[in-house]
Amino acid sequence: MYFTKNVKQFTAGLFFALALTAAASFSSFASALPGALDTIDSNLISGWAWDASAPQEQAEVTVTITDTSGKTVKEMTTIAGNHRTDLAAMGRGDGNCGFAVSMDWSALSDGIYTVRAYCKGQELPGSRQYINGNAGGNTHSLGVFKITGYCPCNSCSEGWGRHTSTGAIASASHTIAVDPGTIPYGSKVLINGVVYTAEDRGGGVRGNHIDIFYNTHQETRAVGTQYQEVFLLA
Repeated sequence: MYFTKNVKQFTAGLFFALALTAAASFSSFASALPGALDTIDSNLISGWAWDASAPQEQAEVTVTITDTSGKTVKEMTTIAGNHRTDLAAMGRGDGNCGFAVSMDWSALSDGIYTVRAYCKGQELPGSRQYINGNAGGNTHSLGVFKITGYCPCNSCSEGWGRHTSTGAIASASHTIAVDPGTIPYGSKVLINGVVYTAEDRGGGVRGNHIDIFYNTHQETRAVGTQYQEVFLLA
């Protein structure tokens, strides 16, 4: 009887602990704010932010630009209220949760800058580096490439997840899959002002084709297929 009673008490205690853990995990997941910083070019920084707990609220977004020393050289605040059909298709409310801010990079010195976006105290995914002016050193054009996206899901990675053919762990705004005969592994290339590293290859990537790694399949669908000039950093 004593043994049985202890087993029951232990089981009840374990169940209670697991319930608390699950509740904490759910609370953490539920509080996550969907969004992303998804476009940085020579005159525009854009992305989206949407809070499922307040779907009718247009979230305030702060975009920061820091230099290599970590100093913030520019900070801009905007409202995520622009309509985007891709976000509506993804089920992000009515799609009125995009944001965009104009950026005059010529006002900053040549250099490598990091762009981040924040909403409700959380950093949105998609932060990346932007090379302004001639800060990247010598570059030369590799020509126009077909640009697509892939992510860790099974349909994109065929079970590899974030593991790449070079052994590196793929990360967004950094890893690209290439044809090593066209772009050798380890090469750094500039696409739309963002520096990527050739760390992977894909079964369908041949010749002038680059697959950019993203965190989610929704992001890869939003990218679709584009054609962009690609520059190799010497």
